[in-house]
Order: sequence, then structure tokens, then C-alpha cells
Amino acid sequence: MIYTITGATGNLGEKILAECLKYIEPIELRVAVRTPEKAKKYADLGVDVRKCDYYNVVGMVEAFQDTDVLVYIPSLSHPSIVRVPEFENAVIAAEEAGVKHFLFVGFFADQENNPFHMSPFFGYANRRLAASNLEHSIVKNAMYADPLVPYLPELIEMGNLVYPVKYGKISFISREDSARAIVKVAMNQKLQGKTYILTQSRNYTMVELAALLSEVSKSKIKFDPLTVQEFAVLYDQPKGFGTVLASLYEAGNRNLLSTITQDYRNIVGTDAENLESYLIRNYRV
Repeated sequence: MIYTITGATGNLGEKILAECLKYIEPIELRVAVRTPEKAKKYADLGVDVRKCDYYNVVGMVEAFQDTDVLVYIPSLSHPSIVRVPEFENAVIAAEEAGVKHFLFVGFFADQENNPFHMSPFFGYANRRLAASNLEHSIVKNAMYADPLVPYLPELIEMGNLVYPVKYGKISFISREDSARAIVKVAMNQKLQGKTYILTQSRNYTMVELAALLSEVSKSKIKFDPLTVQEFAVLYDQPKGFGTVLASLYEAGNRNLLSTITQDYRNIVGTDAENLESYLIRNYRV
């Protein structure tokens, strides 16, 4: 078996590869990356490192050759239209290379009425795979819990959780748990051919989230939301990112990020680590 992973030098990709190495011999693993030099540590372990430029279909076909399972992690490019030709080329290359199974790592904010600026890409990717000749699975992540840890010092200083989400709830998953489930699906044919949404077992209003962050940090953090416009200005680094991020929390305000499923348990056999445990385990005062 050959497992090929794109985006393996990114935050999620590194965790997926680390999880793979628990069960799969390096000789069966391949990473397809834009900059092979960044993946030297994988090459040193015996993992096959191949250059993969999303705008070079011929090169992608070579990178995907002999792949049994391709784990496709989208780039972080924005606006969403930038990711569309990248994904289109990946699907074409996967078909030409004869990839046996295409595992797409998506995001649960892909509803038709979702205002998140990256939602059009995720909706497109789901439908493009349905129209392809590829056997495929789709694993959608809830909001990552990971960014809350480095964000805590800023929240402590402000004393406020400022997400512009007055009314909705948000559900989370850690990248570590996401990687665990993705690798299970990649390795088990009985789990393939389906669409999953990975979440923890509960979601949070922002009042509840502020209370949890206060408890974990031993500091008083209340919920005092900014407007969408104020939030976009405050977090507009790099330029243009603030608007994209604000649109995500507008989706949360419309309760479009509150989904909870049993999919993680159905894949892994246990519940995902809850948010309180994750934060306590990772945050250090």
C-alpha cells in the first residue's frame, strides 16, 4: 500500500503523518509538497518526498503515481476561488495517476447558506468529487480547538472573548483527534466511501466558552463581542484575513458551526477529547 499525503508540512499534515508512522512503515508513505526541502525530516525517516505544485498537473500525476490512498489537505490560500483550480488539478491528476482512493479533508462550514468566505470552495470540492471517477471519502473538521491555546494570553490581557457570535454555538475538534480519525479512515476500507463530520461531544455558546477559558486560565474572561466589522479590522493581519475570519464567526452567529455528530466515535471507537481536557492538557500559565 502507498499512502500519499499532501500538505504534510502544515499543522494538520504533520499530525497526520505522525499518526501514520505509528501504524505504517515509512516505505509505504509518501508526502507531496510544494517545497521538498521543508520535508527533509520525513525523507530522513525513509518517507518518499515528492514535489507537488498544484498548478502543474504533469508533476502532480508523477507525485500521485501508484497511490492507493491519497489524503488531500487543501492549501491555506484565499480567497476561495484560488483553491478551486488547485483542487481541480488535483482531481484530474489523481484520475490520470490511477489513485485508488481520494480522501478529502474538508471543513463543516460548507452549507449553501453559509457566509464564510471559504465555504464556496468546500461546497465545490464535495460536488467535484461526486462528479469524478474517483472512489472517495470526505472528512469534515469542526472548528479547530488548537488556536484557542495560543490565543489565551491575549484574551487574558483583554479580559474579553470578542468573537462576534451573540446567538450561535460552536463545536470543536483538535487537530490531533482529527488526524487520528483521518488515518483510521485511510487504513480501513470498511470506513471509506462515506462523508464524516468530526466533532467533540458538545458545543458551546460564547458565554459557556468564556467561562471555560476563565477556568482553564485562572483568569476572568467575560464574553463581550465585537461587531463583525470591528472584529475584521482588529484581526486584519495579513491584510484581507480579518474579513475572512469575521465571515467565519458570522456563520457561527447564524448557528451554522454548531453541528455535533457521533462520527468520531464511529471511526475511532471512543469520543474525541473534550475541550476542557484538551485546553488543560495544552495550556501552561
